[in-house]
Amino acid sequence: MPHHIRALLGLAMALPLAAGCSSTSKTQRVSETPSSSTSVTTAPPVVTAPATAPSTPAGLNPIPGHPPVTVSGVVASLDPATGVLAFKDGRTVKLTDQSKILQPADPRAVRPGDLAVVRDALPIGVRSASTGPGTGKRQRMATVASVEQANQLVKLTDGSSLRVPPSTNLHMGTAGAAVLLTDLQPGDELVIIVTDDAPVTSGATTGGPTPGTAAGSPSALPRQGVSAGGTMVPTEPDELMVFRLQTP
Repeated sequence: MPHHIRALLGLAMALPLAAGCSSTSKTQRVSETPSSSTSVTTAPPVVTAPATAPSTPAGLNPIPGHPPVTVSGVVASLDPATGVLAFKDGRTVKLTDQSKILQPADPRAVRPGDLAVVRDALPIGVRSASTGPGTGKRQRMATVASVEQANQLVKLTDGSSLRVPPSTNLHMGTAGAAVLLTDLQPGDELVIIVTDDAPVTSGATTGGPTPGTAAGSPSALPRQGVSAGGTMVPTEPDELMVFRLQTP
C-alpha cells in the first residue's frame, strides 16, 4: 500500500478517538460542576416580640386610696415607661392619662433640673428613716389653704383639717430644719406622717375605713374620730414635712 494512503487511513481512525476523548472530558467537567438549581438553606429570620411597658417597680406604687394631687418642685428624674416622676426634694408621684403638666410649657421636654408643676398626679410619697418599711407609718400629701393659730388647725385645699399640736415633728423637707406652726403659709405642700394605729382625741370613737379601701388595708387618709356630737375631730400627725416651691 502506498505510503500516502496509509497516512490518510491513520488520520481517519484518529479523529473519532479524539472526538470521544473530548466528549468524555466535557462530560466529566459537567458532572463536576455543581448544579445551579441546588437551593441554599439559610437560617430563618429572628422575630422579636413587641416590647411592652414595664410595670411600676416595687416600692414605687401610689398610696392606696389617695386622691390625685397637685404637686410642684424641681425634677430629679422622669421615667416615661412607668410615669414615675421624682423630685429633688424626695417626693415621688406617678403620672396617669389624667395628669397634666402645667409647667414647663412643653410637657414632652421635661428634664432633670426643670421646675415642674403637675396636676392630678397620684402620690407615691417620700422615703425617709421615719417612713420606711416596718415603721407602721402612713403618708398623705396635701396643700395648705390656711392656718388657724389659735386652734392649732391647718386647713387643707381638699377641705379637710389637721390639728398640729407642739408635739408634732414639724420640719422643712424630708430632714430639714424644724419650723413652727406660725411658719406655715398658704400654698405650702405637705407630707403628713401618721402612725397606722394613731389614737384619736380623747373621748372620740374610731371611724370606719376610708371609702374605696378594703378594711385592714392601708389608707391614704389619717384616721379621724367622731365625737358624741358628730363633729369631726382632726387627726394629730406624728410628723409634718413642709415643701415650699423654690426656683432651681
